[in-house]
Amino acid sequence: MTSWLRCPQRGPDDPYRDDPDRSALCRPVRAGAVRRDRPGSFGILAALQIDLRYHQSPSVEISAIGGGGMVANIREVVVFIASPGDVQGEREAVRKAAESLNNSHSAVSPVRIRVTGWEHVQPEHERPQEVINELVDECDIFIGVLHKKWGSPTGQYDSGFEEEYERALSRRKLSGSPEMPIYFKQIEKDFLIDPGEHLKKVLKFQSRFQEEHSALYREFASLEDFKLKIYMYLNSLIISKLKSDGSNDGDEGNAAKLLQPSAELVHLEGNSDPARREIASTFSAFTELAIEGKASSTLDPDRLLMIALSFQPETVPVPIHTVNRLYGHRAELNLSAMEYRTLVWTLADSYGRAAREAPNITTPVWYFLDSRSDGGYRDLLDILVSLAFDEHDDFVVRCGAFRLLAFIKARPIQLWASVSETGVPEASLIPADYPEGEVTPIGRWEFHLNSKDSSGLALDYMAEAASIEDVSFIRDLALRAESSSTRSRLQAIANYLTNDFDGLISLTASHVSSNSWEEKFLLQRIELATDEQLLQLIGARNIPIRIPLAAVARITEVRALSSEEILRALKRHNDQLTSSVFEAVGRSATAEAKLAMLEAIAALEDSKLAGEHRPQLLALTHSAEELRKLVTEPHRAIDAWPALALVESAEALAVEARSILDTDCASHIEVGKLEEYGYKGSVLAFVRAQVRCAALRVLEQLGKSHREHDADVQRVRVELEKRHLITQEVASRILVNWGTEDDALEIIAIAELVRDQELMSEAIKLGGIRVARKCLKSEDAWKAALSVAVLVECHNIEHRELWEFLYSTHAKVRLRAVAELRRRFNDERLKGFIDSYRDRSNGYYYDVVAAIDRMLYAPLPLAEYAEQ
Repeated sequence: MTSWLRCPQRGPDDPYRDDPDRSALCRPVRAGAVRRDRPGSFGILAALQIDLRYHQSPSVEISAIGGGGMVANIREVVVFIASPGDVQGEREAVRKAAESLNNSHSAVSPVRIRVTGWEHVQPEHERPQEVINELVDECDIFIGVLHKKWGSPTGQYDSGFEEEYERALSRRKLSGSPEMPIYFKQIEKDFLIDPGEHLKKVLKFQSRFQEEHSALYREFASLEDFKLKIYMYLNSLIISKLKSDGSNDGDEGNAAKLLQPSAELVHLEGNSDPARREIASTFSAFTELAIEGKASSTLDPDRLLMIALSFQPETVPVPIHTVNRLYGHRAELNLSAMEYRTLVWTLADSYGRAAREAPNITTPVWYFLDSRSDGGYRDLLDILVSLAFDEHDDFVVRCGAFRLLAFIKARPIQLWASVSETGVPEASLIPADYPEGEVTPIGRWEFHLNSKDSSGLALDYMAEAASIEDVSFIRDLALRAESSSTRSRLQAIANYLTNDFDGLISLTASHVSSNSWEEKFLLQRIELATDEQLLQLIGARNIPIRIPLAAVARITEVRALSSEEILRALKRHNDQLTSSVFEAVGRSATAEAKLAMLEAIAALEDSKLAGEHRPQLLALTHSAEELRKLVTEPHRAIDAWPALALVESAEALAVEARSILDTDCASHIEVGKLEEYGYKGSVLAFVRAQVRCAALRVLEQLGKSHREHDADVQRVRVELEKRHLITQEVASRILVNWGTEDDALEIIAIAELVRDQELMSEAIKLGGIRVARKCLKSEDAWKAALSVAVLVECHNIEHRELWEFLYSTHAKVRLRAVAELRRRFNDERLKGFIDSYRDRSNGYYYDVVAAIDRMLYAPLPLAEYAEQ
């Protein structure tokens, strides 16, 4: 589909067609704003030709530009990539950087980069490495990239990389060529403990390399870091080649003449467009550097890179480091429409790579987009609609654009205008400049809902942004959907909006993922479900367990579970669901409920389940008097007393519970008899722990007036010190409520072991501010994040301490601190805070800047997102 936003050529309808100072290249955009005209996607040659058309000068040799935007007398620089197979992303990054630079410099530079590697070798009868070596022999630049792998032997060397490196090094010693930058990806510390044979060879080579200084040595931390480094290296390579070509020419070479702008082109006083002036100044400074070897004005390589990326036909995101450096002097920047669109692309790329339910990223660009003004918001939506719904090859960006539209709950008129039966917007809602023949809203949706790649993205966005007025539109789309799954999901969205559960229940026939709109809709409308639908939810296999749990809870709010409902739940073989059913039956305490449970268990014929829940079954089938008799039988007491604890009141069993804990069950179990029955070692320890666990539950249920507080707390502490798997969680839960600060660290250790978030938070609260600060220093990000939450919620910590949290190594700690800053500071104070945060001499974190930028400048639904 073609979007009305794209304007690759300046047609007769372009309002600035005859105004060179407001061309598509540099339509003025103050810092944080863009005009609501159609951003184009021009190449650098087109941009320069616009200038040349209006500012021709004898000093510019237009004849040197050949057809297709190529400079005459092309000089090719051959780059060979040497690497094992574990850095495929880095190999691709070299190719993309070369392609990007070739496109960016196509109009003004005769230098072209050609990248080769083992992928370009065709199968031959000779030794395969010999064919690859021919590429090594012809290269001008040898780029080596290593991480953990060394490679496979070639018959003459330990690996293909080693043979290629030694061959290139021999050439370099003889002739000075090729240049040999070698890049090493940093190794995680865990891998250095036991590096293995491959990594040992890499580390040995790296050590030798550092000692010999035989080539350019570079390290990089991540793929993004490498992309930036390789781009800057290849860019500097082109500039150096241009300089050497110019100096070797007796007069000025063609390259120098092409780079030399006319006086009109760099004459800025007569141009009132600040974005255009800044772009011209940036070009002029680097042109001077390329020709003279030095620049008289400040160089801004980050702005140059963003301009270059905006010029090239294939849009790519601006590197993360570049964006953050530009953000440091954001108030000084005036962006062109093309740069604006590139930044929206960059933002979409970031959101496409992030988790779909978490909008926190590391790319701070909302300031530049001015999305809270009417014009800026419309411009942003126009581009996001284009990125989401128009044809392009970058799935990550499409995904990010859909997510952004969902996060900000956007309803642009291109997608959500009220529609007639034919899907054409009502005349009163069509924008004045809406092109004749433009794709209608229903046409946009239909294409992507029937696309294998983007139907899920489109449905996610529709579910988030749809309203009651869209119901007929959504049902019309459902009729046009080719996939039955898409049809059922569209109907489910429409039914949800009209409080109808039928469409939602149909989703259970297919997969429903956790944290999806389908799960959210089912949980929010579960009170509308009939008994038959609730039964279907309990037994559905392809849905998150929270939905069957909610269905059980919904039933038990109004009545007891039926045997069929219990059977469906037990068939799921989920411990959490099974426990919830036993608890529900125990709470009801009616004969009908107990009978339904027994019927379900009998029908299930699952001996394992019956064995694991013997005390619960005994409680269902025996009275308190019958259980009292069973307690006296040694081999039955191990199940009978826990069953009795389910039947009798806590107050009636308190004395026995204390006795069990004080004697390690000796008061109620004849250990010698159990050993005669075969209960020995770990088996005997296990059954005793089960009885002690039941005793702990009795104490837990005691009212305050029935507790022997100090003595009962000590009993629980003794049990916790045993660290038995069966009793430790119950003991920890009791101590959180009954204990003191001194118990906190022990409980925290248990909570960390079982990954119980609620228990961990309560334990940190019990320990007070001292324990919270100690836990904040933990290497466990989960534990540290819970600690900072306790600190900001329960303790009135000073701004100075909160400031330090922003430099934590844990992202969740930093983002929780940012959320607290948002609560304490107004907008003006936050705006000033960003720059002071960035001034830290030993570095700062991008996600903090990006989060504050989002809070201050993103559309309100996204700005108000609270980190959980």
